Amino acid sequence: MLVTGGAQNIGAAIIARFAETGATVICADIKAPESETAAFIKTDVSSESSVQALMKAVAETYGHLDVLINNAGVCIEASITNTREEDWDRVMAVNVKSCFLTTKHAFELMCMPEASAPSIVNISSIEGLGANPLHAAYAASKAAVAGLTHNTALEFGPSGIRCNAVAPGWISTPFNESLLSQYPDRQAVDSAIKALHPVGRLGQPQDVAETVYWLAGPESAFITGQEIIVDGGRLARLPLPAL
Repeated sequence: MLVTGGAQNIGAAIIARFAETGATVICADIKAPESETAAFIKTDVSSESSVQALMKAVAETYGHLDVLINNAGVCIEASITNTREEDWDRVMAVNVKSCFLTTKHAFELMCMPEASAPSIVNISSIEGLGANPLHAAYAASKAAVAGLTHNTALEFGPSGIRCNAVAPGWISTPFNESLLSQYPDRQAVDSAIKALHPVGRLGQPQDVAETVYWLAGPESAFITGQEIIVDGGRLARLPLPAL
């Protein structure tokens, strides 16, 4: 199985989850992962030639591909009026174009007779369903990932390939940690963020990894074209004024 952006954060947790079952895992990323549980193939997932080289290497070494996890992603913080064209293009290239390229060039490998119940899982976001300030480019890209997921399920279904998306909510990653660290009263901020979630805590990368593992496996064999929200109930909570 292949994970893009697997060197850190959610991607690293996904790799660890699959590796603990003995799966052969490939990490496609710009930088190498710290863990040695996955084979590393340096890849710029926003470049078609780089993705083609990745799939060629997978074909030569493994011959087929069972699972593709499109996890690579970046986020910028800027208002719409202050977002530079090059930054918008970079977010779209890493978050959306990469999914298109890997999906396109993995198809042949996932259709090989040796491939077992092939499945694609894309990492979208609840920001493709709602909005956070200053995240217009990111939100637009994640909504596009959900749209691509639906189309992939329709087009690849007749070939026996499923495709779903996982939409994480607030997950404890270094990026989100840096956002919270800007506030002087960190305890109050932590309490306010946790209060958004009915489960009473923030998400962990492992929460996403478990959902990805389930979607990629035979237990979810009748599920395709879906976006599974993993947000601790955050989107289910309707806001109320302070009383």
